[in-house]
Amino acid sequence: MDNVCNLLFELSGTDRMDILLLLKKMPLKLSHISAKLSFTVQETSRNITRLSDAKLIVKDVEGSFHLTPFGEEALSLLSGFRFISKNREYFLTHTVNALPKQFEISLGMLENSEAVKDVMLAFHNVEEMIAKAQEYVWILTNQILASTISYLTQALERGAEFKLILPKDYNPTQSIRQIVNNPIFTKAVRTNKMDLRFLDRVDIFLCLSEKEVAALGFSNIEGKLDYNCFKIEKEPATQWAKTLYEHYWRKASNQIPDQVADL
Repeated sequence: MDNVCNLLFELSGTDRMDILLLLKKMPLKLSHISAKLSFTVQETSRNITRLSDAKLIVKDVEGSFHLTPFGEEALSLLSGFRFISKNREYFLTHTVNALPKQFEISLGMLENSEAVKDVMLAFHNVEEMIAKAQEYVWILTNQILASTISYLTQALERGAEFKLILPKDYNPTQSIRQIVNNPIFTKAVRTNKMDLRFLDRVDIFLCLSEKEVAALGFSNIEGKLDYNCFKIEKEPATQWAKTLYEHYWRKASNQIPDQVADL
């Protein structure tokens, strides 16, 4: 633990962190680091020495400093801390415990995602995503939003693929039954453009297309989805979300429950 505490201590200084983030972009000499960060040469030298002693950076033969592989990995792992710290209020009331462990430890990939605190805005983002989708729409949810059906219909007509994962105990309302029981959805199922799978339990709200991730939400501390979520538009977070969906898709069953079979 001493090594871990010492490492975290060195990483806790904002000036040293600024230097590391700068060197992540390019190798630089001490004077250039000082100028770019508006530090005095003395301040820069002191922090450079500490980072060098911690083996986070090293000086090359040309006198430029750059991250060591150890330093690069340390910075990469810190992105998870930055993500949960930036969204502290969210993670005081929501949990990622249901995530597969490999995704939980790589949460840092979501660092640049945008928190969506208004549920109606989250639903609007999903509708807008479906409206723009050309290749596919993938949704993991515990309920079907009636407001998305018309957008899904249009997406299917454009030739987009639609995958949907629901909980096994999902019980569609009469309005949903009436809406989806139309020739467009029937044709989509017949031509393998629409596929439906089921999980024992759904703890994640995830809606994505080839363009973006409109919504990624986790269960609250009561174990329920409240649709407070994140919007993602940049790599590597979009790929992280796509891989997560594919994980659940492989895990889900294509055995249709009785209450859904008569849709």
